[in-house]
Amino acid sequence: MRPTTHRARFRRTAVLTGALLAMAASVGTVQATGTATGQQGSGARVMAAPGDCPKYYFCGYAGRNYTHLAFKFKDCYLQQIAARTGGSWYNNQSTGTKAKMYNAGKQHVYTTPGAPYGDPSGDWTNIRYIRAC
Repeated sequence: MRPTTHRARFRRTAVLTGALLAMAASVGTVQATGTATGQQGSGARVMAAPGDCPKYYFCGYAGRNYTHLAFKFKDCYLQQIAARTGGSWYNNQSTGTKAKMYNAGKQHVYTTPGAPYGDPSGDWTNIRYIRAC
């Protein structure tokens, strides 16, 4: 194979790779999962944390799609949250760390998948406590 043919093939491969990456980014970066209560829903894995959820925190939002930050926890003890419905959450703790959610009777309801992970349409109806790790 001549050197110019090899360079041309390399350029075509680089252009194709760039096009595929651009297409993937335009389609979105979500994958279905469960809701905050552990039931199947329209939750999604988000590849990048919301801008107001710092690294090493578990963030809860009053609105869907990570809007209206309600709380952010990083400490590893049971912390109470205000009663609410709807909302969303994002687990931006160290990779693989799982947060746990509890009801008003402090009974375990749901464990999140390992961080980083979020649910843009979580349901806080039965959740009153969070243990961030």
